Amino acid sequence: MIVPDSYTENLSEPVRRLFFKWRQFMYSSVKYNRPDSLIHGMGHYERVLLYALMVAEKELPGDEEAMEILAHAAVWHDSRRLDEYLDTGHGARAAVYYHEYCSVNPEFKCHPEVEDIMRFHDIDDRIGNERIQRDFGDRAEYVKKLYHIFKDADALDRWRLGDTGLDPKFLRTDTARNLTSFSRKLVLDTMDSDFLEEISEEVRRTQKENKWKGC
Repeated sequence: MIVPDSYTENLSEPVRRLFFKWRQFMYSSVKYNRPDSLIHGMGHYERVLLYALMVAEKELPGDEEAMEILAHAAVWHDSRRLDEYLDTGHGARAAVYYHEYCSVNPEFKCHPEVEDIMRFHDIDDRIGNERIQRDFGDRAEYVKKLYHIFKDADALDRWRLGDTGLDPKFLRTDTARNLTSFSRKLVLDTMDSDFLEEISEEVRRTQKENKWKGC
């Protein structure tokens, strides 16, 4: 387990309960291509799960189904990554994996929203919004909200790429913008400082190639 208890002890009961539930599920039931990666490994999944639940609680108060949908997205979203760079399409591969898991575990409650959220989390918002509008019709605005919350939760963990990893002006929700200090401290407390310095230098060297966009 990566996220220290000190980061969860003051959270609301629903956020704590769902965080512990889905963190345990993550370790026991999901297979990851790169579980030991310091960039896209278990630490990233835990932190994104926590951010997603925290943002959802404020943006969609009382909606535990939304929190479960976002928890599923956090648990699976990078599970089929092939490398540490842009790897456009890893969200689509994760969506397929989620669909397959649901197919062979019929007792598990699956959510169709999760597939689109993951499929387009590594894609420009415009494309994701258009597809969600097509797929969900009257429910599209709600699903777009979930999509934007998830993309913010994923973005909040960009501090793992160094001090220039996250630009808060690109966050989509006020709640996420209010969590930037929290998320930065959590990264500093859960990642090796020497590695963070190294990756920060690497990001600066590669930003001109745009390789890190969407991590």
